[in-house]
Amino acid sequence: MILKEARAIEYRYDIIIRLRASGKSQKAIAGLTNCSQCWVSRVLQRHKSLGTVSMGIKGKAPGNSSKLNNVSIELLKKFLLEGSLAHGFETDNWTRERIAQLIKTKFDIDYHVSHMSKLMKSIGFSLQKPVHHSYRKDEWAARKWKSEELPALKKKP
Repeated sequence: MILKEARAIEYRYDIIIRLRASGKSQKAIAGLTNCSQCWVSRVLQRHKSLGTVSMGIKGKAPGNSSKLNNVSIELLKKFLLEGSLAHGFETDNWTRERIAQLIKTKFDIDYHVSHMSKLMKSIGFSLQKPVHHSYRKDEWAARKWKSEELPALKKKP
């Protein structure tokens, strides 16, 4: 198993460079480090052109900070807990579109709908999908059919 964390990759870079300095071939290094020869070649080329100093991993970019400040986030939590009916929506379900619309009307801040899930997760809310039941399904009839008629339809050994 190859670890994909930044420290593990940097460690693997260091091992590859040291093995090459000791005279090992790229194919041998690839076998020892459980990497492809192509990847070993790219690491060595990067080391040759940039040097040891720039062999570090930058990591994940932090992204932009939230447009909502702490006070606004606390107000948003309060609004969400009041329910969507209290804010003029037809049903009591919050959707990403509705939350974005609420933020626009209350705080005059535009949030793209696709970023709502990340914002909700960061302030402590999680995705909840409602359980759907068929209004046409008769549970008693389904259980009766499964226990009485289905065994008769199955092949006998």
